[in-house]
Amino acid sequence: MARTFTVLQIITRARERADMVNSTFITDSELKGYLSASYTELYDLLWQSGLIYFTPGTHTVVSDGNENYALPSDYYGTIRVDRKSGDDYFPLEEYMIMERHKYENSSGDATSYSSQGSNLSLLPAPSGGTYRHMYIPAPADLTSAADGTTIDGVSGWEEVIVVDMARKMRQKEESDTRPLERDLARLKVRIEEMAQNRAWSTPRRVTDVNDGMRSETDWWRHTSA
Repeated sequence: MARTFTVLQIITRARERADMVNSTFITDSELKGYLSASYTELYDLLWQSGLIYFTPGTHTVVSDGNENYALPSDYYGTIRVDRKSGDDYFPLEEYMIMERHKYENSSGDATSYSSQGSNLSLLPAPSGGTYRHMYIPAPADLTSAADGTTIDGVSGWEEVIVVDMARKMRQKEESDTRPLERDLARLKVRIEEMAQNRAWSTPRRVTDVNDGMRSETDWWRHTSA
């Protein structure tokens, strides 16, 4: 996106915000740990909005009669799972653990999914077919990132990272963190409100996640690849 900053730029801004520019009390190496943790908080806030501020991952599952399939190594959360049929995709619904009995003794194509530990569960266990799993990748670990590694601030929202890092720095120094905590709370409220408005011309709306009866002839279920 438009506003990108390097790791070194963020560290410098955090030192300025904490009034510790010339201090050696906290090393740049330690600050990268703070940065990584604070970046994860921003990452979570933006995904929580329900809008796609970061590129989702796509994981293709070729079923072989089993229920469980290994999740990608960078898996963080599931967006949706679809069964491929020709050129169309048909969405599966997520099942709750108390609903397993509805699918365990059935056969045929999978109609539901659940992320469990390091596996994606498909029920009924499909004997064949291809499934598309769209997922949220885990946030980047910046604890050992090069100084030139870039961070997307989106719309000035990297300030959350800067202020949170400064708060941690002042906390370790056992200095007053209250002004920074107030700034951080205000910034998070702003992001929670503004992140919902990514598509300015289209109001947010309720979507049909049930789709009623499962029929491949229902025109509204057809989504091209």
